[in-house]
Amino acid sequence: MLCRSLSMRAPSPVAAHANEVIVSGGGVVGAAMMASLQQLRSHLHSSSAGQGGGSAASLLASQLTHLMLVNSGKRPVYDAANMMDRLRTVSITPVSSKIIDNLGAWDRLTTKHPYYRIAVRHEQANSPYLGAGSRSSSSFMTSVLGNSTSSEPLLEFTDLRKPVGFICFNAELNSCMMDVVEAQQCALADTDADAAHDTVCFGARLEGVRIPSRGTLGGPWGSAKLVVGETTTDVTFGLLLGCEGRDSPLRDVLSTPALQHDYAQAAFVCTVRLEKSDDGNVCAFQNFFRDGKIVAMLPTSEDTANIVFSTTPQHAKELLASTQEDLVAELNRRLCAFASNDIPKILEVPQTSTPDGKVRRAQGSFPLKLNVATTPYAPRAILLGDAAHSIHPFAGQGLNLGIYDLCALTSVLEQAIRSGQDIGSSVAVGQVFAGHMLSHTAPVIAGMEVIKKLTYWTPGLASVGMKALNSIPVASTLAKDAILQVSSGALFAAQHRRSYLLQ
Repeated sequence: MLCRSLSMRAPSPVAAHANEVIVSGGGVVGAAMMASLQQLRSHLHSSSAGQGGGSAASLLASQLTHLMLVNSGKRPVYDAANMMDRLRTVSITPVSSKIIDNLGAWDRLTTKHPYYRIAVRHEQANSPYLGAGSRSSSSFMTSVLGNSTSSEPLLEFTDLRKPVGFICFNAELNSCMMDVVEAQQCALADTDADAAHDTVCFGARLEGVRIPSRGTLGGPWGSAKLVVGETTTDVTFGLLLGCEGRDSPLRDVLSTPALQHDYAQAAFVCTVRLEKSDDGNVCAFQNFFRDGKIVAMLPTSEDTANIVFSTTPQHAKELLASTQEDLVAELNRRLCAFASNDIPKILEVPQTSTPDGKVRRAQGSFPLKLNVATTPYAPRAILLGDAAHSIHPFAGQGLNLGIYDLCALTSVLEQAIRSGQDIGSSVAVGQVFAGHMLSHTAPVIAGMEVIKKLTYWTPGLASVGMKALNSIPVASTLAKDAILQVSSGALFAAQHRRSYLLQ
């Protein structure tokens, strides 16, 4: 357990206990939010000082003098030799990569494998194991899709000029973002020790969180007890940011209404080694199945990839318990067999032997649920990332939405501080931020739900739609551009083009 002030001197009681902002959760979104707050403080100081207002600059920056990050786990440290640190991957859009770069973490990453193509297939049209009689009894469907299997993608997005996205290891991104938090504070301490009061607590938690009731305007600061090991300290805050993930305890404190749905699925994830492909493994593949299963292969290097298999909980358990040979055969049957000339063949799932003789494989599983807070704020508190909206992973947008959240909130906080508003106000900050969150999460979630339902309930119609979207001139270009505007983050960037995190 570790709780340390990153100040170069011992903080005063006020600095130790009172914080303008507390970030609860030290995952990627929490660490990035902390780094963004530190950068906002510097930005407020430098932009105002540049206009000849030294005292005004100090006053604005003082609104974020005391920052705290609380994380229940250990300090994230990435170990490239640990195969489990390479198990969980995240797909990063070009816009998210720009935000991460402006925060100072992008250049620190050793793995940010670009992909220039996305290829989507469906069992209805592409599976070599589906009999002709099972494809479609409709003459229209047959005329469009044919009555035999095809290895060609139903839908394809390609941009040879620039990456469609990047695949990174979550553990490395988390570790690098925490490095940024600590580096920014050390730099601040070297230049202005009086302002260096940021605290990062690992192995810690907040208990007894108290915030003003909903509808309260200009109420008192919130309060909580910071528990680190056997030590309990009273803390107060002007704004508490819940970045703890899908099981956020702050959600219960807010008692926020939510849109919830249990997909009755689990995601089986594993790392695989592939046959090398001629293109350098720069395509992300996704195959849909008539029973609702979805499998994705996300490239992490020239000959490795991450598998995300959305399946039934029972099937996920079977995959976890299967032998190396059976697992590789099952994954190849779901992927490479659909297009052996396009989708790389899986050679193995890396594994190692433990000292007691047991085999440990780079794999895991977690349940899939939709859980979206419809009111992700209250006086003195805001939810971000998975704490506000946990979604199905097949769209690859989960972390990106969290990155967009922190970018939007940073802009809202900057505007509130410059206009003299209370950063904990549910009107000046909470409601405004919720509007921004809705604008970048709703299109993704709605589109994702429509696609998932269509590919399951009407696989033939979904296949026809994807093929038409891929092949009809003009309409195909316009439709794909519209989809990429949302999926790449370009629409978000256009809405927030004044944000310094996007410059």
